[in-house]
Amino acid sequence: MKNIALIGPRGVGKSKISRKLSKLTGKPVISTDMIAVYLTGGVSIPDFVKSHSGNWKPFRDLEFQILKQISGSKNLILDCGGGILFDQDESGKEIVSERKVDILKETAFVISLSRKSEYLVEKIQNDPTRPPLSSVLSYKTILESRLPQYRAHSDIQIALDDRSTEEVCEEILRRSGWA
Repeated sequence: MKNIALIGPRGVGKSKISRKLSKLTGKPVISTDMIAVYLTGGVSIPDFVKSHSGNWKPFRDLEFQILKQISGSKNLILDCGGGILFDQDESGKEIVSERKVDILKETAFVISLSRKSEYLVEKIQNDPTRPPLSSVLSYKTILESRLPQYRAHSDIQIALDDRSTEEVCEEILRRSGWA
């Protein structure tokens, strides 16, 4: 059976949903961000990006390597970092990563999770554990540019607003064919 990949913006609830899916199915959860921290020798993502002068390209390349490594696996629940669909072009501008999207689509049933933008901005803006995405652009601006891409590159979209974790997991299992 194909993996399930949860994608969506920072703070949407991918980790919470993936942990509950794991409890319900007995299938393991793989967090791309946790693998990245492991592969960098325990260096946090903010520190990794900082060590590259704020350049996200090395981290995006690491995400690609992680997806390649797990592409042969089946029956996993992938808790993907918020930027999993993106790379940077030569000028440093964020672009859709065809290489990462291709791997996700080949190996997983991709589910985009969403919440109201106001909720996400409020949740993220004062969280010191999350690295800044850009010194120039606000999280709200980045969120607005990413949201259509999450929808465009997923098999299904699920809004989490006012829904219990259990309801969302039941819908994921039913619609993905894992039920």
